[in-house]
Amino acid sequence: MATVERISLFFNLPLELREQIYKLALCSSGEGSDLLRTCREIHAEAHKFLYQRTVTFRSQDAFNVWAAGTPSNMLDQVSNIALSVQDVDLRPLLAPEACKNQPRTPPGLMTWDLYQTELDRLKQSLRQVPKVKTITIRTPSRQNSYLYRDFVANVLNLLSVVYPNLRDLRLDGTFHHQGLAFLSSFTHLESFSFDGFSASSPSDTIDILSNLKLLKSLALFSKKALLTSTADPHTDSAEKRQSFMGDVMRTMGRLASFTVGERTPTFSPTLFFTSEVLSSLLERKALNCLSLHLSDAPDMETLELLEKILEKSPIEHLELDWLGLRPTVLKENRLLTEHLKVLWVRVVNEADAFEILWSIAECRDAGDICKLEKVVLIRPAASFEHVENLAPTRKDSGAGNPNLDLYAESPDTDNQDGANVAIANTHLRGLGIHVAWYTEDA
Repeated sequence: MATVERISLFFNLPLELREQIYKLALCSSGEGSDLLRTCREIHAEAHKFLYQRTVTFRSQDAFNVWAAGTPSNMLDQVSNIALSVQDVDLRPLLAPEACKNQPRTPPGLMTWDLYQTELDRLKQSLRQVPKVKTITIRTPSRQNSYLYRDFVANVLNLLSVVYPNLRDLRLDGTFHHQGLAFLSSFTHLESFSFDGFSASSPSDTIDILSNLKLLKSLALFSKKALLTSTADPHTDSAEKRQSFMGDVMRTMGRLASFTVGERTPTFSPTLFFTSEVLSSLLERKALNCLSLHLSDAPDMETLELLEKILEKSPIEHLELDWLGLRPTVLKENRLLTEHLKVLWVRVVNEADAFEILWSIAECRDAGDICKLEKVVLIRPAASFEHVENLAPTRKDSGAGNPNLDLYAESPDTDNQDGANVAIANTHLRGLGIHVAWYTEDA
């Protein structure tokens, strides 16, 4: 009876407020679906918000089936799609009936016909989901087929036709042979994430990006070992200069967010995190978010350049993530600036976590970093056995509203480092700074 009364009181709230509650419960994380089982009325009002999450598909076949079987009013709620593009099944070519009535058709033409049929099906399905603003396209690793590369290039061209008003495009996988000319059609694009090595020249890239007047967020990722192992023996794509050079970056006058993620063999040069690219970020008045995810620690010269960037740009959100990050680097290189509001930083163990948190507390006590509101410690799962979690680990890449781990108030009393971290956390909370954890997947 009490439950029924609470539900009745809930429906006394205005519909606009109830929908805000549904959206917070269902869209901000992968949880909250139990809410839909509360009663029929809540299910009827809240069901549409499930479709406002990122809808993820393992293949274009799965997407085609879903689009065909989902009511159009629910498809209108979808704004964010993540699609893994799989190679086309060529086994029908082996069937005898595939060649029946086509004795003069070249085998190559028949093969591409299958790809064209797949593109036509995908186009039809995409048109059924008309309000998409964010798309992630994923490709499998170590995919070298020429036909597959052409197929993916055609998928990207298809997106520019179906979604000319797209705001956010993310290419995740092995786009090591992909040109960027297709971007020219996305005149409303605000954010672009690229994982790979562009086939476009720096001059062409300048022309393309200079026409994207609204582009303000750029994320570049590179897996150098994978790039080297999958390089085409008939091209020099693994050796030529990458497209996003300093001159290219300087054309992006409205750049507000820049992310670099590079996983390279030890002591191997980076593709995007170079002094030339970093120098192009100096005195960027619009730049307020900088994220660095590297395999190796930057050298002293690079750290000094990073210090200058932070000094001259109003960066509010800073992510520092590389193996072997020294806790003292924040103070020694003056990486804690007056504009900083959110700091993500990698820690190896609880001793490093304490040293970082305590140095932040000392800066705050001294009257510096007055705007800092949150510190997120990036930790490997196996190194923090004494820290208890109060929330699920974060699963996403840093954007949006992730579920972060809050630090438990009662760590193992036999673990002095854990106790020190708890003390530092309490002190920072008293200073108005919240501490959270991002635990990497094992």
